[in-house]
Amino acid sequence: MIKKLLSGEFGLGETFWKFGIFGILVVHFFVRIFEFLLQKQIGNLRIVDYYMHYFNPIKFNGWAIFFTLCYVGAVIFFLYYSICVWLGTLRSSANFERSNILKFLARLLIAAFLALNIWSIF
Repeated sequence: MIKKLLSGEFGLGETFWKFGIFGILVVHFFVRIFEFLLQKQIGNLRIVDYYMHYFNPIKFNGWAIFFTLCYVGAVIFFLYYSICVWLGTLRSSANFERSNILKFLARLLIAAFLALNIWSIF
């Protein structure tokens, strides 16, 4: 499915709404869930501060390590999926022949939506 998305085989509406808006929201939701669970384990510390100053390798918190791995993995997948959606939207909008305004709006809105979501995670 990602291969089809990257090559622009889906229509512009499906790429924009299904993979772009809805897909990004679902992946962003999972990133926020893992972030919340990680914050419950390490308190109000940044991940780097926790592992550099407060982490004890002898008496370690296994859940903190697990949720850190889940959170970092979800963020990496979110960035990968965002790039795939961006490229898929560009390619499917290039194949869209009905309206140049809709092509431009789809590209502009997906770029703004991705930028907003990426900015809110970091």
